[in-house]
Amino acid sequence: MGLFSRSGDLPPTRYGYRPPKGAVGLGWVCPSDECGQGGPERPSDRWPRRCPECGTEVVTFSLAEPWQHTAKRVEIDARLNGSPTYGDPYRAHAEDLLWTADEAFRAGRADQVPDIAAAMGSLLDAHRAAGGSYGFDQLFHLVRLLAAQGEWAVATDALRRWRHSVRHDNLEDNEQRTEARMLAASMIHCLEAVPTPPPADQQVVWEMLREFIPVISSVTTADIDRSWNRLQFTMAGRKDPEEALGRELDRLAAADAAQPPQGLPSETPLRMEILGRYTAKGPDSSLDASRISEVCLQPYLTVSPEELAPVVLPVGGWTVYGASRCLRDCGTQDENGLAYGAIWDAGLQFYRTTGVGTQHLSFHDHQRWIARHGSGSW
Repeated sequence: MGLFSRSGDLPPTRYGYRPPKGAVGLGWVCPSDECGQGGPERPSDRWPRRCPECGTEVVTFSLAEPWQHTAKRVEIDARLNGSPTYGDPYRAHAEDLLWTADEAFRAGRADQVPDIAAAMGSLLDAHRAAGGSYGFDQLFHLVRLLAAQGEWAVATDALRRWRHSVRHDNLEDNEQRTEARMLAASMIHCLEAVPTPPPADQQVVWEMLREFIPVISSVTTADIDRSWNRLQFTMAGRKDPEEALGRELDRLAAADAAQPPQGLPSETPLRMEILGRYTAKGPDSSLDASRISEVCLQPYLTVSPEELAPVVLPVGGWTVYGASRCLRDCGTQDENGLAYGAIWDAGLQFYRTTGVGTQHLSFHDHQRWIARHGSGSW
């Protein structure tokens, strides 16, 4: 089978763009609708001349910049002219405006961008009036492009117009749900990416987000929730108390990666404190769940309660509560053992002092408390 070399001529794209000599290809694809085989989205030294599956001549799927920018222009023109090869012409109009904004920044013509952003908003309004909502994903990328270029006023105007037009009367509808999430994520991006000192428009975006999050609270993602919780601290001029725990979590993860724990992990009281606070906060926590598992749970799968008790019981507080959660979540130890029971009971005793109600207890925790203290004693 013949091969293309990245240092030689690359095949054209499916829309007819011919990469010049020296262009860097990132992926190939079979243009056959019945096949669609493709190479990985990473630099590949040598590509097949023909598809290994069906024998069709492959085409270039993606390129490094600046060639991808030019190739995208050829693709958009083909779709605007009714090319049946891929995609719909309506979405191509929005992609055309996004490309034009990017080109304006590249060419030093940033003064043209406000009109382009306004045209994007008008296009979305027109599609929405016709019963669709083509273009909100391109508007999502446009807001990020504007933020990256420091065009905060234009980004804020785009978000304000988007908020006024977005539909959310039926968030069970996948399209409405997706657009609502994209709008919230765009607002969050503009709040988290601002320079110091922040632009005056930041407060406008914050007020929009504060109004919008309750409207879509039933469909927000975990990432949106974490950012929303963090912003409630930072926008009030306070530090998120979980920021310090997050840094410690990252430090412990790096230490474990360099030297995997053997036996009882180092800094166990800190690990258990992090786990305790994370568990108590539940879905509102901004800490990384996978990192929590790596640092605070997995290393303890083979650690016995007898090893854990002398380290956590004298510390008490969130540390012993976290240790009780560790034993419960790992589920690898006998809960009838004396050391296990001592940690479990001490953890529940502390958790009660935080003022939470029994609705925050698991079934097994509640039954354990009743067995020790009687019904209604919490």
